[in-house]
Amino acid sequence: MNDEILTMSPCLLRSVPLGTALLLAAAAVPAQTISLDEGTYRILIDGTEAGMETFSIRQNGTGADMVVIARGRVVLDTGGGSQEIQASIQLAGTALRPAAYDVEVRGTEALRVNGRITGNRASARTTAAAGETMREFLVADGAVFVDEGVAHQYYFVVRRAGSGTATIPLISPRGGRQVDAVVSSAGNGTVKIGSVALPATRYLVAPAVGAPSQVWTDSLGRELRVAVPSRNYVAVRTAPPVG
Repeated sequence: MNDEILTMSPCLLRSVPLGTALLLAAAAVPAQTISLDEGTYRILIDGTEAGMETFSIRQNGTGADMVVIARGRVVLDTGGGSQEIQASIQLAGTALRPAAYDVEVRGTEALRVNGRITGNRASARTTAAAGETMREFLVADGAVFVDEGVAHQYYFVVRRAGSGTATIPLISPRGGRQVDAVVSSAGNGTVKIGSVALPATRYLVAPAVGAPSQVWTDSLGRELRVAVPSRNYVAVRTAPPVG
């Protein structure tokens, strides 16, 4: 992943002597790092196991200096060939404002997308076999990242929606666009992980453009299952969330 994207904490922008900054970082950063969620999903396509997704979502700092970084690695092996997606997104402050993203696809249709968001404008560079392109697009307040085929990023959609119904702008890192989605709670049920049936809340995510999805979370908002019915795609955790 691009280390430049992963080190954008506002703490680094303060005017502090280098030696002092290093001492503060060594002493303070480990104590402030919180794991919001991490784990592994089994991915099924057309009812057949097709790959795995491993991910971590971590918070560093608090208040205005807070940075949340979500990293994931998706490995798929389907009849069309193997593919690997490595994705990283960064959000800043208590409002979890989108700040940066980096997506690399290996295998068929290999490409890399590197983007940053400043104010209400996103700029993205895409590098592929055909060459390099730049794109800019507007980002609305309250937007969140959701990249196709990356299940763990729905964590931020559900967190933004809360317990009711909300219209949430979704940023597609590889699509280089933003679309509104209506996100609504669709009642309670259970999700079976291994031999354990866990209580879950189901959410419906209906974008204005693109395929609707369903997300099941536990009482802490951690995803247990993600499904995109029109694509016969299901991602379900291999083990219950810890803690």
